[in-house]
Amino acid sequence: MEKEMDKFEAIEEVKKEADELMMNKIIKYEKEITKLKREICELRQDNRRLSKQVEDGVDRMRKAGVI
Repeated sequence: MEKEMDKFEAIEEVKKEADELMMNKIIKYEKEITKLKREICELRQDNRRLSKQVEDGVDRMRKAGVI
């Protein structure tokens, strides 16, 4: 009976360690996802600004008769 309890406790300890490792990985990936989402937002904002600059430049050239 005592061997079974020791075996059970050992299994539970391994499960606990595995859970901790998995939670650490989840936290790591959640941080990475947050970082990437932030980067995507910044890139989209930059893209909008650049698009507006190009559009304004083209409009100026049209008004000036260049194109």
